Amino acid sequence: MSKLKICYILSTTEGGTWAFEQLRELRDKYHFEVSVVLSGQTGTLVERFNAESIPVYDADFGFMNPKDILYLPGKIIKLVRFLRQMRFDVIQTHLFPSMVIGRIAGWLADVPLRFSMIAGPFHLEAETPKWVDKITAWMDTAIIPSCEFTRQLYLNMGISEKRLHVIYYGPDEKRFDIAKIFPSNLRQEHNWGKDIPLIGMVAYFYPKLGSNRWTPPFLHEKAIKGHKDLIHAAQIVLKKFPHAKFLLIGKGWGEMGEEEMRSMKSLVEQLGLQESVIFTGHRTDIPSIYRELDISIQASLNENLGGTIEALLMECPTVVTRVGGLVDTVIDGKTGIQVNVADPNDLAKGILHLLYDPNKARLLGMAGRTLMLERFTLSTTVRNLNNLYNHYLDGHNKGYMLIKSCMRFILIGIMGFFISLRFFLLDMWLLPRWDVGWRPWRAIIIALKMRLYRIYALIGRLSARGWIPHPKMLLYRAYALIGRLSKKITPGPWKK
Repeated sequence: MSKLKICYILSTTEGGTWAFEQLRELRDKYHFEVSVVLSGQTGTLVERFNAESIPVYDADFGFMNPKDILYLPGKIIKLVRFLRQMRFDVIQTHLFPSMVIGRIAGWLADVPLRFSMIAGPFHLEAETPKWVDKITAWMDTAIIPSCEFTRQLYLNMGISEKRLHVIYYGPDEKRFDIAKIFPSNLRQEHNWGKDIPLIGMVAYFYPKLGSNRWTPPFLHEKAIKGHKDLIHAAQIVLKKFPHAKFLLIGKGWGEMGEEEMRSMKSLVEQLGLQESVIFTGHRTDIPSIYRELDISIQASLNENLGGTIEALLMECPTVVTRVGGLVDTVIDGKTGIQVNVADPNDLAKGILHLLYDPNKARLLGMAGRTLMLERFTLSTTVRNLNNLYNHYLDGHNKGYMLIKSCMRFILIGIMGFFISLRFFLLDMWLLPRWDVGWRPWRAIIIALKMRLYRIYALIGRLSARGWIPHPKMLLYRAYALIGRLSKKITPGPWKK
């Protein structure tokens, strides 16, 4: 029997360690023939794949602005030709842009098995990407949510439960062998004693998100990782533990992310916390840092699993906000502490709870490692993926039927027209104006009233000469009629 040919499709060339580890393990453990399509041919992720002799191809996944949309058909056709040429048995897309383009291309090419592994719930809580996902989801053989919250969002969208298979993005547990990894030298670097509590958050500084329909409404003009909330929580904790140190570990994501980090440094200075809140910058010894920390924090406003798996594999007591997949790994009171999202007071309360009871904190960390080894490791991830592929391979057709692809191109052409109409007319033009208060009929109603008033003024002059009765009552009745009509088309109180 020939090897199963699997191709991952994801729109990045940086980060993405999980994709590299999954494909490497699928090849080495299950003897699949693996390839990957990325958004370019340079980057740290490309280097990792090249080092393992995993073939890397590239494609253009841009479609987030009107100019990209115009070139979208050509991008999809190019990917279709590539897929039909390579004859993969399975394609698996990751990240929203590559998920949409890869999903359509895979369906058009008639790839036998097509899966989307969902990196997080972000796009499912925003208006535009949510409907884009919904109208293309049926093209997949199955969808792989990577947390229970994402699975529930798909169920709410009407996706069949039979097509949803939760598989977590588990890291390579061999990189987190607690017997071989020793605490970092952070205390020595800063001359801190062992009695100094260290509370840390490992996360990039991402820029504030825009106010648009590509972003969940509750995240408008906010930075997703919640650094600001942790800084305000630190101010509260320091009143009880004045010697505690809060470590913000990570760098800015791009120039805008660096600007956000500078903004957080300014906030720390304004609050007078320079001696207690430390910006460490980028670190490569994250497992050792988790061994050093007394408490790990994930204060995200929207998240999949964050850094919780890595922290708990190192038995680091963890406090998380009650969002997304964080509640899958950090079970409140069993493997960590959950707190309310965007609530510095509750976050401080969770931190203090562990600082006051270090024995309980230690037990939570140990229980967390046990759970991670049971359900959230790379071995578990690739085993579940292998089982999923084999489940759908049984009785499935060979795919790549030319007549089927031709028929699908005709159908996608019709669909594409209506999708483009919806995208340009509603999402790019009408709905953004609606969101900022634009209501077209208000101008029409005002213009209509002005015309009625001019008629009223003309009739009034004629009435003054005794030619016709006074028209004021007629004007009032006309205004009342317009008011009733406007209320029927405007929900709630009508305001100018």
